[in-house]
Amino acid sequence: MLPSIFTSTIATKLMTLILSSLLIHRIKLLSLVLFFTTATQVACKLSNETDRLALFSFKELIDEDPLSSLSFWNSSLDLCKWDGVTCSHKHRRVVILDLRGKSLRGTMSPFLGNLTFLRSLYLQENKFQGKIPLELNRLFRLRRLNFSFNSLQEEIPTNLSNSLSVIDLWSNDLVGKIPASFGSLSKLAYLDLFSNNLIGGIPPSLGNLSLLQRIDLGENRLTGTIPHSIGRLSNLKVFAVGGNKLSGTVPPTLYNISTLMQLLVINNQLTGSLPQDIGLRLTNLILFSIAQNQFWGPIPASLFNASRMKYLVLSNNNFSGAVPFDLGRKMKDLIYLNLGENNLGSGDASDLSFIDSLTNCSKLQTFGFYANGFGGVLPTSIANLSSHLKFLGAGWNQLVGTIPVGISNFVNLDTLGLQGNLFSGVIPFEIGKLRNLELVSFSTNKLSGPIPESIGNLTRIFGLDLEGNNLNGTIPSSIENILGLQTLDLAHNFLTEYGIGERTSTEGDVYSYGILLLEMVTGKRPIDELFTIRQSLHEFCKVALPERVMEIVDSRMLLEEPTEAKNDAQKERVRRDKIRECSISLVRIGISCSVESPRERMNIKDVIIGLMKIKEVFLGVGIHGRRQMRMRLIGEGTSQE
Repeated sequence: MLPSIFTSTIATKLMTLILSSLLIHRIKLLSLVLFFTTATQVACKLSNETDRLALFSFKELIDEDPLSSLSFWNSSLDLCKWDGVTCSHKHRRVVILDLRGKSLRGTMSPFLGNLTFLRSLYLQENKFQGKIPLELNRLFRLRRLNFSFNSLQEEIPTNLSNSLSVIDLWSNDLVGKIPASFGSLSKLAYLDLFSNNLIGGIPPSLGNLSLLQRIDLGENRLTGTIPHSIGRLSNLKVFAVGGNKLSGTVPPTLYNISTLMQLLVINNQLTGSLPQDIGLRLTNLILFSIAQNQFWGPIPASLFNASRMKYLVLSNNNFSGAVPFDLGRKMKDLIYLNLGENNLGSGDASDLSFIDSLTNCSKLQTFGFYANGFGGVLPTSIANLSSHLKFLGAGWNQLVGTIPVGISNFVNLDTLGLQGNLFSGVIPFEIGKLRNLELVSFSTNKLSGPIPESIGNLTRIFGLDLEGNNLNGTIPSSIENILGLQTLDLAHNFLTEYGIGERTSTEGDVYSYGILLLEMVTGKRPIDELFTIRQSLHEFCKVALPERVMEIVDSRMLLEEPTEAKNDAQKERVRRDKIRECSISLVRIGISCSVESPRERMNIKDVIIGLMKIKEVFLGVGIHGRRQMRMRLIGEGTSQE
């Protein structure tokens, strides 16, 4: 028994010793884990504190925060929960700062350079001023930088992070040259410097950026030529340098980049001809805008192969010859086509045969072929163009025949320019169906007959030019329905003035406008029985000035409900005085326009200025709030160019 008991005791002690040893080891291990965990937390907290202080410094330089976007940036709230801040899960460091569109005003803090874990910095659509901090070069993890739509000044830093894939500085006030060092940003895929004040040339080093997909350097003051090295960018999708002072030719290698979707060189001093196989090389083109340059030669027949084309802008160049007859055959998504101000056409009857192919373009909204040498008649197929058409500019050619009745199909048309041709016949009565028209010019043709009464249906028109035709008859009274009419030119026709019965002239147009204005104010017509030979509408209004004007004003003009003036006698009195003042001014203009002697009539420019001043008084807006007439008869001012 003794040996057995002895053996058992020894075994028990050994087991106890082993367990004790294991327990001590585990305790030590747990202590080490606790130590390292605590150390890591302390390190994260210290690093996190660096980010917090950097953001506080950023906030201190914000002068205006109208949306209170930074109101919760304080010590009582974890910075990873601050508005616009995103932290990493592991280190709790700031990796994204996104304050786009917050209307913040101020300067950018150099302490942004302490956010060393930052990958994305989005401060676009604010009101930042001053310079881009040089300290951003410390952000070696930064991939996306977007400061677009601010008011940043001075030069672009030359030492931005090599990790950047996106640089977007669109619409600022940056000056100086495009840094040649950008050519070393090997990861750069997106570079947008549109609309700044940059000078100098396009750095050839940009051709080293094999990942680059978008270059937009438009609307600056760049000079020199387009570097041949750009042709090496095999992944390029967008190349935009419009609105500069570039000269020379487009490098031939640029036309070999099959990935190109947008090529914009509009408004430069570039020259040369287009490759005849351009449509076979650049089959992915969606936007091709080379307007306002000095390109010459024929329009390549191969362009029809660019079946994805949406915007084709070739205007204001020296292109000549015939337009390819099947130009639009494959361009089913075409929205914008402008061939204006070239030397296209030969005055031949077949010049416009290419319009047949455009009937396939069911999305077409803008079509301009003005100021060329096109002859013949407008083909009947023009009536089959897209019902979405908004702009049709065919002025200053050699077109003959009549205005097609089929144009009444274009119910969305807002601009129609057929001026400076040889059109004959009458203005189609069906034009009254185009109720969205805002600007119409049929001037300098050979149109005859009366102005159709249906013209009064075009209530949105602010510019109507029928000058220099053979129109006759009385100016239709329905024109009084066009309340927003700002320019009316009926001179050099055989029309009789509405309300007086004499042939029109420039002064006669002013007379007619004055009569229409008095009609609208009084609600009376010059042919009403009220007016005898001794007293015309003009005299009726003249004798009422100024004390009795409110007695002759049409009561329908005074239907405006008082605002809170009901409960405020002083405001109601001010409102009534304003109405009276505006009414007197309107009658004065109407009378000045309709005096019997043409030489004594008010100048049309003074009429418009006077009406704008009345509008200022009545609506309480400045002169800059008025609607400006756009020069859309020649296709200017489009958003896509």
